Amino acid sequence: MDDRPELRRCSGRKADVKPDGKGPSVLLLGASGFLGPALRDAFGAGRAVVTHLSHSGEGSLFFDARSTGVSDFVAALPGKPAAAVILLGITNIDHCARDPAGSAEVNVRGIIRVIDEARALGITPVFVSSDAVFDGSRAYWSEDDEPFPILTYGRQKLEVERHLAALPPPWIIVRLPKLISPERNARCFLSGWAEGLGRRERILCATDQYFTPAAVPDAARAIAQLVRAQAQGLYHLGGPERLSRRALLGVVLGEYRKFAKPVAEVVECSLRDIPVLEPRPLDTSLRSDRITADFGARFRTASEVARAAVRSYFAAQAAGK
Repeated sequence: MDDRPELRRCSGRKADVKPDGKGPSVLLLGASGFLGPALRDAFGAGRAVVTHLSHSGEGSLFFDARSTGVSDFVAALPGKPAAAVILLGITNIDHCARDPAGSAEVNVRGIIRVIDEARALGITPVFVSSDAVFDGSRAYWSEDDEPFPILTYGRQKLEVERHLAALPPPWIIVRLPKLISPERNARCFLSGWAEGLGRRERILCATDQYFTPAAVPDAARAIAQLVRAQAQGLYHLGGPERLSRRALLGVVLGEYRKFAKPVAEVVECSLRDIPVLEPRPLDTSLRSDRITADFGARFRTASEVARAAVRSYFAAQAAGK
């Protein structure tokens, strides 16, 4: 008999938004990556405490998932945050596959320790998970579908999800898709494509990988909305458009041609032709009806974001940036 906790049973409960509309103060643990700055903006100035491990930023505090005590860390703050958004972890998929035990020290044991210590202080954990918990065998995964990861990284995410699901509320899990930026951003593959199209190089692009990318500011606003509303349970934050990686590159190409002639060679391939340590899921598209139904959240389509990213790239070039 499978005695794993059922994530779906704890999903989709919400509470009223605070009267001031601003919500509680929040910890953003591990916020030096792609999503962290957008979350800081979404919560507003002065309402978020931001931490980093190796890439410090203005106002950011050091925090190590493996060793930093949450109680001591919070005691040094001006006040106790109501929630902690947990972005901590090793996100490089091949790194996790190459060193499953070492990456699990951070991605599983370290994060579970942080969750348990935060809960002991009365701080609601908000765990940022991934569409990598699905095997990619079909389209449009919902919160009610049984996860079955084929990646080490996905198995690590799911282990933390199940730890949370076995606990009484309050807790929140958000599963994110591939995040993209409407602005020029070195961390976003859309900007990488725009830059690469202007060079005489080969751009290898899979025709059989499908996803529902979301704009990073949209995902950040949705997370902030969940925290402010004291939501409970599991939410998918996928964008509204399912498309292949090659189709998304096609949108970028179409917008790029309005400004310049591409000189790169686009080489179509299967995702299975790209050398990686573990085969990637072919279709991790998410169905995200719950966040829309419960909170009216709105996400831009990936095509809209891609066109904006190309315009931002050329605007930055024109400004000499």
